Parts: sequence; structure tokens; C-alpha cells
Amino acid sequence: MSFEDFASTCSRTFGQTPVRLVRMSSSLSTFAGCLDPPYRHLVLLCQPHFTEKAITIVFYLNGTAYFEYLNEEKIRQRLSLLNNPRKTSFHRGELEPVLARLKSMLSLEAIKHDNPKNELHAKLLSSRLLNIEIYQDDLKFKFRCDERPELFEQHYVRQLLIQVKELSQRQTYLCELLEHKDELPQFDSKLFLSTPMTLVDDQEGRYIYILEISNR
Repeated sequence: MSFEDFASTCSRTFGQTPVRLVRMSSSLSTFAGCLDPPYRHLVLLCQPHFTEKAITIVFYLNGTAYFEYLNEEKIRQRLSLLNNPRKTSFHRGELEPVLARLKSMLSLEAIKHDNPKNELHAKLLSSRLLNIEIYQDDLKFKFRCDERPELFEQHYVRQLLIQVKELSQRQTYLCELLEHKDELPQFDSKLFLSTPMTLVDDQEGRYIYILEISNR
């Protein structure tokens, strides 16, 4: 068997599913009394794995992972609860088209194309429970993911978070430079783009990021 034939017939497991960025329609909401630092990004790291009748999904946030597994029965129950049963019945209808729509909203294409018909909102209901709500035209769905911190390390997510944080830091710094561009006639854009971000472990074990701009 050729590698191409093997790749086309071999089903990918959840652990082999790529981690990708998904765009939120609003900032992350948190529960009352949340002590975590504010999450100012409009993107989340997500690892969705779809089969014909099940969903396994993880969202990575603030150094931990939030996991949920939904079998066919649970998916249909949630669809029926959140959607108008007079328009569509999810008890006996085909599930594959609905899963395809949900999968498309959690794809790379969804973040590339800003579609006003697609919405994704995230809220931390507690330190151990993350709620994700998805809207697409007449379709509504919700994930309620429990904390599963071991997945954060198992799936090598830390390196991806470093890159997301670096991009955010660069964008913020660049906005500040543009606001004061008249005061910075010597600003070197090539230097800015080639300057690395340094990951530093503070005394409380959290990671902070420092932009190493040399004085020239």
C-alpha cells in the first residue's frame, strides 16, 4: 500500500488532531471573583476532533486545558435543547451535516474570513469549567468543558501559546509606536520585526514575556 492510500484510509485519532486558532466574537467573560489576569486576546487555541457521530474537543486557556467528549446521544440532546424543534428535529435527522457546520466554524478558514453570521463566545463559569457558545445562522451549539490540565503538556501547547503571546505583544507594541511615530524618527521596522521575544519565569511560576529591543 502506498503512503497516499494509507493516509486517505487511516483515520486520525484525537491525539493526532492539530491544535488551531479559533476567533472569538467577544472578549472572554469570567466568573465573579476570578483572580486570573485578564485575557485580552480574541483568539483561543482549540483542538477539535470530529467523527461521524461524536465530538472530542479541547480549548486551551491560561495555562490549562478544558475538555469535553460528546457521543451521538449527547449531541442530539444539546441540539434539541438549544434550537427550535419546530424548524428542525435532531432526534432522527442526519447528524453529519450539522457536525460539518460545527467543524467548519472551528477551522482555519473561519478565522481567515470574518463572517458576521458566525459567532463564538467563551465564558469561564468557574476555574474548572469553560463554556463555549457557537451560533451560525439558525444553528446554535454549546460546549461545556471541564478542566483537564494534563492535556496542556501532553499535546505540546505551551510552544503555541508562546507564539500567540509573542504576536499579541508585537501588535500592542507596534500600535504604541505608530501612535508616537512623529516622536520616533529613528524607528527601524526591520529591527522590530527581527527582534526575538524572551520567555521569563517569574517568582510565582507564571510566564511573562519581554521584548528585547536593543538601543541603537
